[in-house]
Amino acid sequence: MSLMVNDFDISIMRRCLELAKLGMGYTAPNPMVGAVIVHEGKIIGEGYHHRYGEAHAEVNAIRSVKNLELLKSSTIYVSLEPCSHYGKTPPCADKIIEMGIPRVVVGSTDPHDKVNGKGIEKLRNAGIEVVTGVLEEECDFFNRRFFTYHRQGRPYIILKWAQTDDGFMDIDRDQNPDGKYWITRPETGVLVHKWRSEEQAILIGYNTYRNDQPQLTTRHYPGNSPKRYIMARQPERLTPIEGFTLLPDDLPTAMERLYDERILSVIVEGGRKTLDQFIGAGLWDEARILTAPVRWGAGTPSPIVQGDTLLEMTLAGDQVKILKH
Repeated sequence: MSLMVNDFDISIMRRCLELAKLGMGYTAPNPMVGAVIVHEGKIIGEGYHHRYGEAHAEVNAIRSVKNLELLKSSTIYVSLEPCSHYGKTPPCADKIIEMGIPRVVVGSTDPHDKVNGKGIEKLRNAGIEVVTGVLEEECDFFNRRFFTYHRQGRPYIILKWAQTDDGFMDIDRDQNPDGKYWITRPETGVLVHKWRSEEQAILIGYNTYRNDQPQLTTRHYPGNSPKRYIMARQPERLTPIEGFTLLPDDLPTAMERLYDERILSVIVEGGRKTLDQFIGAGLWDEARILTAPVRWGAGTPSPIVQGDTLLEMTLAGDQVKILKH
């Protein structure tokens, strides 16, 4: 981080992240980005990337400025490096140069192979002062889905399941093959639907689909429903399932398919077998575990994972825990 960074720069970068979060669930496969323009210590413009295919954060921030002449003596803060290539929209670095903004403060460097420092280089070559790495760790984590996709060549994987207080996630299907059995409270269900709205895709195994016929939508929370996938041992032999995409029950192949379809993140809500496949392969980034204050005494045991705790809270009596791999 540059020695020129001060507490004010850090506070404005936090505002960029607040703005960026407003695009949650709508920008993928693009990242979420926020931008703030400051003139003589006063915010004169703000913007964020609203939706994939629409204007980027920097452009929206510039458009919000009433007196464009002030841009020539302003600083633009942006949570992710301004793009330097033509995609759905023109390069943001070019727009900053065109408007004569003399100083740019950047949170993360964009890992996309078409950017990855090229935006910063273009700005500096135009004589613009560029400060990098402001709140870099927070900015990187905020766009962890985008970073995982471009750095590791796969989606960001979130495992999710509900369990009883005595460690069971499902009934014994050999004894009770049919029917749905809810574990957590309705309020926790709303949280789960919020989580779904934040991810591009949701995945279950074929047995879970056959047993529960889940909708996997966001019907209890406003927002986009994720694209729905089912992993099956021999998907080519199954009758197509309306509203779902079938994937092979082979993780490397399934991940390659999702990557090719530009899926940045997947929430896995499968049964024990599907979850164990991901856990056994070490192929997960977060585990979100919901524990209800009920005891069954028997059933399908819940998976066991180890990780660093990101969040612990109580919601309507249910325990919510999020682990980071």
